[in-house]
Amino acid sequence: MQQMLNKQYKADKKAAAKKEEEKEQERLEREEELRDMARKMRRRERERRERERAEESRHSPSRSRSRSPKGRRRERERSSPRRRRSRSRSRSRSPPRHYHRS
Repeated sequence: MQQMLNKQYKADKKAAAKKEEEKEQERLEREEELRDMARKMRRRERERRERERAEESRHSPSRSRSRSPKGRRRERERSSPRRRRSRSRSRSRSPPRHYHRS
């Protein structure tokens, strides 16, 4: 009786290990598929940007290289007088009223 239980225990343990190994293999395959998909998406995006740049350069040859929107935004922020004014206003606030009590 004990021998049969041991045999069944070993078989169950082996089956569980095989199942875990299969799950791990599936996980690795899914990860690889996701990496491949991400690579394809990045490649397509890069190709799309290259086509847009080529199209843009055909329409406006005088501008060989345009700045990115981020670069333009940073330039505006540096030269914006509004930002400087708002900072100075926040520094010159009067103290809270509870300090003025007699």
